[in-house]
Amino acid sequence: MTNVTEPTLFRLRVAYPKLGRLKYLGHLELIHTVEQIVRRAKLPYAVTQGFSPHMRIAYTSALPVGTSSTAEYFDVYLTELVPAEQALCQLQAAAPVDMRPLAAGYVELRRPALTAEIDEVHYLLELIVAPGASVAEGELAQVLSGWLEHGAVIPYRRGKKSKSLDIAHVLKGARHAVAPDGNIWLELATRCDNDGSLRPEILIAALDQALRGLDPGVGEEIVSTGIQRLTVFSSYLVERCSQRIACGGGVSYPLGRELCAPSGSLAARVRVDALSNL
Repeated sequence: MTNVTEPTLFRLRVAYPKLGRLKYLGHLELIHTVEQIVRRAKLPYAVTQGFSPHMRIAYTSALPVGTSSTAEYFDVYLTELVPAEQALCQLQAAAPVDMRPLAAGYVELRRPALTAEIDEVHYLLELIVAPGASVAEGELAQVLSGWLEHGAVIPYRRGKKSKSLDIAHVLKGARHAVAPDGNIWLELATRCDNDGSLRPEILIAALDQALRGLDPGVGEEIVSTGIQRLTVFSSYLVERCSQRIACGGGVSYPLGRELCAPSGSLAARVRVDALSNL
């Protein structure tokens, strides 16, 4: 039976990037920024009940500070049905360039939350090789394929807690290329579930150690500190380039289609289909 006192709501799903300097926003700062965008767009958003009402909005999982993205999403609940294209235009006009929404569409109210239904996340990495160092493509492929075949478990420390990265569980696959300038491109297909997800900086630190002939996390301790201190690589860039949903043996996307990479992103700089499969 329908409660006549409960307003009809509409669940608008919005895809947006997080690029440039805005990749250094923490998750709480990101939430504040998105809510400001929705307010400036003058969308008729719903609010929660209680003594401290706030905007009814939900997000995908938090990004590490410094990681960019071309595939972030939020669901905002509206009290009026605004055409999706009109809502998108209003949001784009209200947003900073590096978070300008890419697409929008309505989804069912009963559909699972974004964090519950997304179970596959892809990352694109650019690893800048340090001066005087070099990495052969065969050497890189041997390390990565060995981890996948033998189910490597990489120990690391986060704060005072000892943890481990189970490669067999979190890493579904990887593609790679060594660019003409000697730098390395990696695309990682990772699982995301209640048992854990991949922290790309841990894998980068482990790869740096493995390329030096060390047993990752054993020969040298790996500490999850955000930015890693490396030897083979002088620096690196990480971008979340896709979020997906397992569906009947295949995959689908939060808005039903893959998003186009916006200018200024890593994905716009490299042809992902040119990377070599392991």
